Amino acid sequence: MRKLGFALLVLSLAACTPPSSEDASMPQAGLIPGQFIATSNTAMSITGDLEIWPNRLSFGKGFRLEGSRIDTRLEPNTDLSAGGGTIASGSGNSSVHMVELRQIANQRIAADARDPQLCGEGKTPSYAILANGAETLSLLVFSGADVPGPNAHDTQLCGIFNYQAR
Repeated sequence: MRKLGFALLVLSLAACTPPSSEDASMPQAGLIPGQFIATSNTAMSITGDLEIWPNRLSFGKGFRLEGSRIDTRLEPNTDLSAGGGTIASGSGNSSVHMVELRQIANQRIAADARDPQLCGEGKTPSYAILANGAETLSLLVFSGADVPGPNAHDTQLCGIFNYQAR
């Protein structure tokens, strides 16, 4: 009888276990997931709408940025680079309350899409910051070797794209 009770306990606990956060088809809790509509002129013309997943940013214009989230404590008042402005001032999004940093490992472009040139001709995007505000989500894209932040010297802000939750 004790063995049966133990087996039932194990099964009931397994049933309560949430799905793995490694599942790329499910947004992760604590991150900035969801679908967003392009609202700035740059977002409407270059990226289109945005869908955020744990390991990729997918854009309506037929491309995606793949990579992983970097665990770091970035705040709205964190400097973008040594001597640079802050995340809030750089994005123009004064109501930022959540910031997420991602390293970009790959940029995949659909066969029928044009190259978005996020960082200009010959420059590859290396990092992205998602700055979520009360009404606006700002995507800041960077090139360069250094992780954006107050100690970064080899990092350049390539573009700022603004979106609104769908």
